[in-house]
Amino acid sequence: MAVIKPFKGISYNQAEIKDLGSIITPPYDVISPEEQQQLHTKNPYNIIRLEYGKSSAEDNALDNRYTRAAETFQQWLNKKILRPDRARNYYFHEQTFQRQGQTMTRTGIMAALKLEPYSSGLVLPHELTMAGPKEDRFKLLEHSGANFSPIFILFPDPEQQVKTYRKQILNRRPAFEARDSSGQAHRIWPLDDPNLQAGLTAFMAARPVLIADGHHRYETALRYSQKTNLNCLPGAGYILATLVGSGDPGLLLLPAHRLVYGLQRKESELINRRIEREFNYLDRGRPENLDREAFIKELDRLGPESGGFGYITAFRAGLLVPKRKPGRVDLPVTILHDRLLKPPLDLEKPGFRPPNGDNPDLLGFTADFSQALGAVLDKKAEAAFIIGFMSVSKVLERARNGRLMPRKSTYFYPKLPGGLILYHMKTGGVDLPHL
Repeated sequence: MAVIKPFKGISYNQAEIKDLGSIITPPYDVISPEEQQQLHTKNPYNIIRLEYGKSSAEDNALDNRYTRAAETFQQWLNKKILRPDRARNYYFHEQTFQRQGQTMTRTGIMAALKLEPYSSGLVLPHELTMAGPKEDRFKLLEHSGANFSPIFILFPDPEQQVKTYRKQILNRRPAFEARDSSGQAHRIWPLDDPNLQAGLTAFMAARPVLIADGHHRYETALRYSQKTNLNCLPGAGYILATLVGSGDPGLLLLPAHRLVYGLQRKESELINRRIEREFNYLDRGRPENLDREAFIKELDRLGPESGGFGYITAFRAGLLVPKRKPGRVDLPVTILHDRLLKPPLDLEKPGFRPPNGDNPDLLGFTADFSQALGAVLDKKAEAAFIIGFMSVSKVLERARNGRLMPRKSTYFYPKLPGGLILYHMKTGGVDLPHL
């Protein structure tokens, strides 16, 4: 059902760039202004200059961060800082990381994924998107004609059948390795055998896929493909994607907690009335005395059982359990938005900034429970809604039922970096027949 193709990836020339860890970045949407500046100074060839360049007060229609990204991209190709592969490949990406003292590895397949409208049912979304980020990514794509980071795609593979293809490359040395600033290790192996490529293409053709991370970039690329003459530029019909199986032992789905800022008195009163009407409140004492480990364990149990979630203010910490039984595909985060944060409270209107912004709006997001609790204790946020464990299978089931979740509902950890493999619509080679 999903159409993927091998492509001629572009990567950094190791003869020119010795430390590949110095040129990769997190996805653009989790980079703070401070981190953006740090990445710009880390290495003059850091992918941040293409993926998320700095704006200037002197920017105009002919000179701005999108035009500069396109010019820099071409310069790096001309100088052979970036080097296109001669053959079309799939690329296996192993990402090793630490989580709560445990070493974990997640394996993904980097491929050119055919862009399909959601209505086809071949590529499924699971979250709502916002116009601002899509316009930003569209301008970058329009000027550069390239993807500098992959979107994150999930596909059903509970029995980890993709291991069959992975075994074919593990006896080789990776084409390159990189270790980023967080200590994560990245290894890339090209899969260039035509027979194995054909098998992997057929394997994926039997499966619908879910966008785990990258909805804005996917919808942007789809819009771009729909306004492009694909007969002249067939590569515009595809997007760079890393596909991860649902049974991968390194696949982690973290909750995205909600932080609330700047509420007016009437909005606080509305929240309290809705809590009283819709939820049973289980008090767990003062937030400064909260037993964090016990709180999270109880939350992880209550969430799947009843759709419950945590609620913390400066004066109290507790659990909210819905009085009405949740539906089959309801999740704590969707219950929170549907029964508590929906209009007239209007906390979901577009334009909110994350909690690390200089001037956050009403709603912020974090996957870090300690950060959420700390924001309330430090009086940076007025309240935090804490989300517990969420299963990947439940997210997949909800998406198959055509039910979108609120934006920033999921946090697949760790994020996929930009800069490992790039995809150029003109030179990617996806238009060639597969032999």
